[in-house]
Amino acid sequence: MASKTATAGSKRPRDPSNQGLKIKFLINIPLKVNSETEAQKRCCYLLTKLDEDFSKEDRNYRIEDVAVIIGMNGQYSRELDAVLKRLKTFRCESKTKFSIITYTWGSGGTIAQAATTPPYQDIREYLKNNAATTKLVEELRGKERCLVYFSFVDSDTFEFNSIYSEYITIVRDELRKDSIPPTVMSAGYEFTHEKEYHIASEQDRMIRSALAEVSPLLVYYPEPNFCVLVRDELNTIKESFIDPKRKKGEYSMESPVLIRQVKTRENFKAVFPWKKPIIIVTPERFNRWGQGLKTRQSTLVGRSLAIGAYCNRLLEHVETYNGAELPNDPQVRQNTHLKNLKFIMDLYKCDDDNEFEELSKKNPFSIDGKDATILVTAIREARECRKLVEERNESFSEDR
Repeated sequence: MASKTATAGSKRPRDPSNQGLKIKFLINIPLKVNSETEAQKRCCYLLTKLDEDFSKEDRNYRIEDVAVIIGMNGQYSRELDAVLKRLKTFRCESKTKFSIITYTWGSGGTIAQAATTPPYQDIREYLKNNAATTKLVEELRGKERCLVYFSFVDSDTFEFNSIYSEYITIVRDELRKDSIPPTVMSAGYEFTHEKEYHIASEQDRMIRSALAEVSPLLVYYPEPNFCVLVRDELNTIKESFIDPKRKKGEYSMESPVLIRQVKTRENFKAVFPWKKPIIIVTPERFNRWGQGLKTRQSTLVGRSLAIGAYCNRLLEHVETYNGAELPNDPQVRQNTHLKNLKFIMDLYKCDDDNEFEELSKKNPFSIDGKDATILVTAIREARECRKLVEERNESFSEDR
């Protein structure tokens, strides 16, 4: 499945010197510490899996061109603080260069002292900006120009599934097209295969790829697996995971907060191709939805698709959607955001082709001052993919 690219920001002539550059990765892994022993085991597991992940011919490349920063963290307590001080010097055998930093959050903590629940935005922000992180990037860069990506993954990774070999291929393919490397890229995630959840995650990824075929910025880039290019002159990503307009306790949706800023870079490019995903352990929060093979967070669910389509702020409100039966309000009002998300949901679940085309005329969004026709095209593609997935689910249910 091919993938188009999404562009934003200003343009400059493409740089042919990008061809042939080495592609390197600094892997950012925040790791919540529940106990000293569990944290040690998880750290060693991840590094071992990374060592195992690359094919024999890639080994020399991996040793030189990949490094890992692990941010062990948790809600502050005296007991945890003592554990983290010991973990800071923990080492395990690995061929991959890595560093460990430790920090706490909440009252008395290193960051987000007001937080009472995990402040995911602050956790990722502190990790990407830490001196140990920038030092690893500096070492990765060496004396020759190269492309360095921050790879953001979660500590519940089960298998890396050759994603870095895939990303290298993606970057090289994009460079061959126009000499511009991707600024943001993801191949998504899939759940482990011991339950039917992995089918649900694969189907979710199918919908995301269908949307990305039209415009990759209409897709939510999942925190368990996405990459962002580090600018040549820097050793970290200056854009922030922290939403300055967030309300108290709003700490999630880290990737779109970052991407909203990154997309203003010169020669910005986003890609979300159908490639090998990272494999993660199914989080407890991923509940099944109804009788079908989908989760509440899946883009098979209209609300999740609508949130993903809007989260990167490619879309701008120009009217307020009042439902299929009423005309749009020509004004943008305080509740316009929620009403216009309902337009995306209604269009997505519209099964009749004629009704779909009629409803699409109520599109209340624009992109860069022009009609957001690309949104309708993307939902049309996602809708056709959803129908195929639902037919597959019905067949699966009948066979059980």
